[in-house]
Amino acid sequence: MSVFTGAQAQAKSMKSEVWHSQEPPPGRGGGGGDGGGPDLISLLPDEVLGSVISLLPTEEGARTQILSSRWRRLWRSAPLNLQVHGRSLTADVVSRILYEHRGAGRRFKVSHWSISDLPASLDGWLNSRALDGLQELDFCYNPLASPRQLMPPSALRFSPTLRIARFACCQFPDDAVHQVQFPNLLHLELHSVDIAEGSLHAMLIGSPALNRWELKYCSEDSPRPLMPPSALFFSSTVRVVKFGYCQFPDVAALKPHLPNLQHLGLERVSISEDSLHAMISCCPALTCLILDYCSDFYQFRINSLKLKRVEMDFRRSNTDRLEELIVENAPCLEVLHHRGPSEDSMDISIISAPKLKILGRLTDSMHKFKLGSTVFMGLDALRIATVMRSVKVLSLRLENLNLDVIINFMRCFPCLEKLYIKTYLKFTEDMEPPNTKKRLECLHRHLKKVQISYYYGNKSHVDFAKFFVLNARVLELMVLDVEDDKRTDDYWIENQRRKLQLENRASIGAQIEFTSEECFYYLNETHEFADPYTTFRKRFSSEHAQYCPLQSNQVKYNMFMI
Repeated sequence: MSVFTGAQAQAKSMKSEVWHSQEPPPGRGGGGGDGGGPDLISLLPDEVLGSVISLLPTEEGARTQILSSRWRRLWRSAPLNLQVHGRSLTADVVSRILYEHRGAGRRFKVSHWSISDLPASLDGWLNSRALDGLQELDFCYNPLASPRQLMPPSALRFSPTLRIARFACCQFPDDAVHQVQFPNLLHLELHSVDIAEGSLHAMLIGSPALNRWELKYCSEDSPRPLMPPSALFFSSTVRVVKFGYCQFPDVAALKPHLPNLQHLGLERVSISEDSLHAMISCCPALTCLILDYCSDFYQFRINSLKLKRVEMDFRRSNTDRLEELIVENAPCLEVLHHRGPSEDSMDISIISAPKLKILGRLTDSMHKFKLGSTVFMGLDALRIATVMRSVKVLSLRLENLNLDVIINFMRCFPCLEKLYIKTYLKFTEDMEPPNTKKRLECLHRHLKKVQISYYYGNKSHVDFAKFFVLNARVLELMVLDVEDDKRTDDYWIENQRRKLQLENRASIGAQIEFTSEECFYYLNETHEFADPYTTFRKRFSSEHAQYCPLQSNQVKYNMFMI
């Protein structure tokens, strides 16, 4: 021990000598050199420091001026990041910012809700020298205006430098077909935009570096407009695509080839079964598929060699409901999550998904569930002949809490680690103690988390939760979603702990947590069930952080208004 300590002290001494022997170059000080160590930050060139400042929140960026005269100059000339929110800023203030700023343009975002007369001002702002070299442009006209207001021609002058472009509630000029070349564009969104087929086609083929592509129409349009076929013919570099509020063309007839598309999202899209299956077939690299409130298909067969995640949400759909889901051949599928209305009577059949880890949400209103040779009618097992050891997370929605149902699922999924259960009925019949003479591998070796939503604490609910407390030997956490007034009632909580017999729990380290955050709402979507678009957005922002500056509530611009 003494030898090791001596070596540590010697290394620390040598490191200190090296550190203090360094002196900052003359004339480059300011910004931390008085703290006893070298001012390494000030060794960076002005261009790097300016980029760092432009990514800071406005208040923190302004404070850098106190470091030294050099930092004050950097702040005033840092790349411009102007984002206007709310009605507190007038058009005159925005014009003044653009007039006085001396740095290059990085990001400009403004909407109708910020400036009352946006169309009259926008063209002048976009022609400002402060926006030369703009990398991100985001503007939205009045969504209630009819017809759509014409997009200012000056918006296309940034085509050589733009990396992110979002246009909303506007009309592209008819002669834009020769001006929509974006050689460096990575991210393109068109929301409720009127654009000619030729211009859209030219924009997509003129964006050879495009990574993410979104096309959404107005949610109020009825019937839904037909999506132009050219929307499916984009650069092979595109990895993320989202279409919304439209009617899909005949994909089988168009035969697009999307070799590198990894993430496809369809939101409130009308699409036939043939087009849906053809769309998946033309995406050989597809790993994630999101279907939100889509219609016009009643059967969905999953046959994909690389698909890892499938999310479907039909909670608000009263008609055109999916009737049959068949996982036929999905060797890489890890997540299968379906959120349907409470009266959902869909058939689900999983034939081949050897890597499936997360499954939900299965309901007792479901007509039939087949897992290989195992058959459930509703959630009542008729025959358990197949087990799937790959499944780690299971989500269930039960009208009545029934331990026999849960035990059958634990036999089908013996390696289950997390169980999410949502129930609706407050008063249920007292249940008989389940027959657990046969050892359940899941309870003895794997189950670590149980969450019960709409837990009311009556006898049947207590007996249900107590079963896991007394039998789950590796349980780490039980989350009980309760009404808000009960969560803050210390007497009620203590009484529940006593009824659950926590002193006799099978797992010494098991914790019981009472929460009301999700009570009377949908089941808490933990990271297993979280919207994958969030993950993709974070990944995209991380990969291209220099083009995605931080945002503020009202206005963000990198200059100090004296």
